[in-house]
Amino acid sequence: VNNNGVVSFQAAVSQFTPNPFPLANGRAFITPFWGDVDNRNGGEIYYRQSTEPSLLQRATADINRYSPSLPFQAQWAFVATWDRVAFYGSRTSK
Repeated sequence: VNNNGVVSFQAAVSQFTPNPFPLANGRAFITPFWGDVDNRNGGEIYYRQSTEPSLLQRATADINRYSPSLPFQAQWAFVATWDRVAFYGSRTSK
């Protein structure tokens, strides 16, 4: 989980500014919150895996609602939260 709103695989993604997809260098990552985030002036980043039944039910319902042709049943979920982080270049706004 990177500080910039990106969850990457195999290598960190340190750039703050989002680029259009696909990226030329082929880095593998997902971007749940790639919004020019910079937490050097505050804010917290949390992540966890969960098997909480209510969370799994919600994830299952959401995936099945938007992808009805792909039957899905969540067994676990990865939750990442960028809490009160500022945008790049910000001094006070969170």
